[in-house]
Formats: sequence, structure tokens, C-alpha cells
Amino acid sequence: MTQWPPKTRDTGAVIAAYERVLGWPLIVDATLVSAERATAELRGNTGAELSTTCSAFDAVTVSYPVGVDMLVLLGRQDLDLVPCLTDGHDQAVFLVRAGSGEALTAMAGVSVDSGPGGRLVLPPSPRRRWDTPPWSARAEEPSALPAGTDIEPCLRAALRLFGGSSPRPRRISASAADQAT
Repeated sequence: MTQWPPKTRDTGAVIAAYERVLGWPLIVDATLVSAERATAELRGNTGAELSTTCSAFDAVTVSYPVGVDMLVLLGRQDLDLVPCLTDGHDQAVFLVRAGSGEALTAMAGVSVDSGPGGRLVLPPSPRRRWDTPPWSARAEEPSALPAGTDIEPCLRAALRLFGGSSPRPRRISASAADQAT
């Protein structure tokens, strides 16, 4: 990569960072692909979605208002580098250490995708953007992910303020439950 960190609008650099820096498998629609092929397919098909499995992290999804409040609260707790992406103004997704999000599934308005069966749609897919990317701003390396329990106090506070409504039901994949035991 010529410039670090990759700029959001540089589709190829962002996709290459997913593969080279984070080591995430890349899936376009339902097909596992290389970063080069993902870049070509997304440029050629504006409706295509890029996703990855939730093997390297748990994806904690909340409504957008809860997510925005969480970002403020996390910043006050010096946890403002928790990777977070948004899906328009509908949802916010926080990345936590793999297998650590299970405890958060008991909260109304929270869903957790985890393990190889879980999927996360990534930017530059339509409506997706990183608020806080999952890589260091200084070096080509992944950000350290917090445990689910690290973000739990901010999540509880945000849910109290905005209620527990979420557009998706809560769930955790069977493989994540197996990992926790």
C-alpha cells in the first residue's frame, strides 16, 4: 500500500487492508474471493456486497442512535478506538474480541454475530462506512479489539437512554457458543 491509513474512497486500498493487514476472508455475494477480485467485482457491480466471516471478531449490532451514544460514551472512557461501522442511519456495529460478545446477547436491542457462520457486510458495500476502522492509524496493523465486557457499561447506558429497539433479532451462532465452552 502506498499510503497508510487507506482512505475510505480508495476501494482497492480498503479491500487490500482487509486481506493483507487484518487477514479477513473476503466474500462477494456468496463467493470467497481475493482482494483483487473483490475490488474488480465491486467496481463493476454497484449492488454487490462485500462481507467477511465473524471468525476474527464478534460483531455487536445496535440501532444507530444507541451506537452514536455509545461512541460518545466510549470516547469518555478512553475506548474511542473500538472499531465501529454504520449501516446508513439504521444500525451501528462494534467489533469485539472473538467469543467475547456472547454475554451481550442477553440485552434487549443487541444482536451478536460470531464465528465462521456469522457474517459482516463491509464498506465499500452500499450504505456501509467505517466510523472507526479496525486498523491502526499509524502503522499497517490491526487495532486491538476490546472484550465484550469492556464495552458493556457504555452499551447499558446507551440502551437506557434510547431503549432497546433493534431492527434485527439478537442471536449468536452455534459455533460461537461452542467456542465459549
